Amino acid sequence: MRKDFFFWGAKLERWLLRIVVMCAVMLVTVQWFSNDPALRVISKADESLTGQGGFGQADLNHLVTFQLLDYTSLPRAAVLVNGEKKGYFTHRYVTVPVADGDELAVETSFYEHPVSFKIIETYGNVLRPSTGTVIEVHGTTKTIGTVEIGKPIKDN
Repeated sequence: MRKDFFFWGAKLERWLLRIVVMCAVMLVTVQWFSNDPALRVISKADESLTGQGGFGQADLNHLVTFQLLDYTSLPRAAVLVNGEKKGYFTHRYVTVPVADGDELAVETSFYEHPVSFKIIETYGNVLRPSTGTVIEVHGTTKTIGTVEIGKPIKDN
């Protein structure tokens, strides 16, 4: 009887140890992935698409994406839509929703050095500002222009 108890006790101890080690490995893996910078950017973009971060699903018809050229981030530089701050350069890329007739501007008044931005993509039949436009700002707010949106193309 005593021998049988030690046999099952040793087996139970081995299985418990395996479970503890597996849990530790899973915990380290989850922590490693949750601290990955790329995953943080993706989750922040997901928050903004689901309405938790700034603009909702209805605002996604027309978008303009800006790229910070000389730096990886300038958190106090902002994209203004009609004078209202809609996006900050906490990362290299910022996408803002726009509508026809909106005034776009970039504000870098906190920074004394020149900063360059590029419009790398527009979505939703946005005609102006055009893709590839480079904007240089030196410690001020620079107006990019008025947003022009073309008529939607209907498939027949």
